[in-house]
Amino acid sequence: MRIAKRISIFFMVSSIFCAPVFAAAAFTAFGGQINADNINVRVDATVGSDVICGISKGELVEVVAEAYDWYKIRLPKEAPSYVKKDLLECVDSDPAANPGKCLSAKVIKDRINIRMGPSESAWVLGKADKLTVVNILAQKNGWYKIQPIYQSYGWVNKKFVSKEILPPKKKKAAELPAKDIPSGDLLVIEGTISPYGVVLWRKATHKLVTADNKIYFLKGNRKSLDSLNHHKVKVAGKLISPAASGYPIIQIDIIEALN
Repeated sequence: MRIAKRISIFFMVSSIFCAPVFAAAAFTAFGGQINADNINVRVDATVGSDVICGISKGELVEVVAEAYDWYKIRLPKEAPSYVKKDLLECVDSDPAANPGKCLSAKVIKDRINIRMGPSESAWVLGKADKLTVVNILAQKNGWYKIQPIYQSYGWVNKKFVSKEILPPKKKKAAELPAKDIPSGDLLVIEGTISPYGVVLWRKATHKLVTADNKIYFLKGNRKSLDSLNHHKVKVAGKLISPAASGYPIIQIDIIEALN
């Protein structure tokens, strides 16, 4: 009887402590809007943690998780992000105008750390997968400063984020017929890259084909795109072709390899 009672108590205690874990797993990501000026994005869900960057009133954020009074968000473009130079391979440079300067580079190892500063002791903001192409902003002491990648995060106090329901076209733009996609919308689309050519007098040198055979033309750095030919990728960028166009063209902001 005593053994059975102890087992019963053990399972009761376990269920109590495990309950928050199951509750957290049910969180649904959403788009929100910053409702105050000069709000700090922090490395952790505490007031005393280091500040990554500031964020302005009215800026839209993607909330991916929550902890107590805090939301975890994808980092804005202002966030400082650094990668060790020897973990990247330059895929685009301009030796004539900027000798030795790399403009974009490809990750050559699995799950590398994206850090807040050019130091091994700097806080890890996210991880980049092998073959991800990043935009280089500057070089410093064996480190590249890069544009923040899609899988890098920070924390904002909940009271500074208003929940905002985006219009259906913005939420489902990737699913709409090409002629119905509003020009200027930010899209995140997965598909396979292959070379193309000139489309509508724009040098969209590559195309992306989604799993349901929709085609998007890509405008971006040609060498970066060449390095990802025939790979499955995730592209984030803005639609720059006219809304009525049958040939949607995306200006790439971030591109990441998925295989």
